[in-house]
Amino acid sequence: MDRTETKRDEIIEKIADYLLVHGMKEASLRKMAVAAGTSDRMLLHYFSDKNELLTAALVLVVERLVGLLQTLRPGQMPIHLLLPHLAAAMKDHHVRPYLRLSLELATLSSGGNETYSPIARELCTDFFQWIASALQVDREEDRLPLAALAFALTEGCMVLDALGSDHIIAEAMKGIERWNKGTPTGW
Repeated sequence: MDRTETKRDEIIEKIADYLLVHGMKEASLRKMAVAAGTSDRMLLHYFSDKNELLTAALVLVVERLVGLLQTLRPGQMPIHLLLPHLAAAMKDHHVRPYLRLSLELATLSSGGNETYSPIARELCTDFFQWIASALQVDREEDRLPLAALAFALTEGCMVLDALGSDHIIAEAMKGIERWNKGTPTGW
């Protein structure tokens, strides 16, 4: 690896760290340059524009999240155990910055920001694939539908967590426990 690639990789690492702490709303070129220990002009020496820099840093964030999820995975679990495990993992101080940034990217993407939509989709795809691989299923044809259900419930819990609605998450986990014990009346 030559010196330019090494410096570029160092900048990407620092910007990824910065985004996990400060989010996209603080991602001005000047602030990112300070975080990287350089000038905004030098950032543009290594990257064609701000979007290229942000994309490279966000790709690294996705890679880090997948690695972190792998360390948190105790092995395959049935859905009724995986969902409470994921709800608890959301409270992990290592995971929280990724969730916050993921929600911010989803908001930007849903608002029509085409620059970040591919990264937001990649985050979703990687997380969905991780959930699918973490599920223990009796029949393989159940894996994707159950993974989709677990993904949707987890994403909903992420939003509720961001809104401070832990009581609703707790009730959802009680519902999952009741569901596992037998279909509750009214379901």
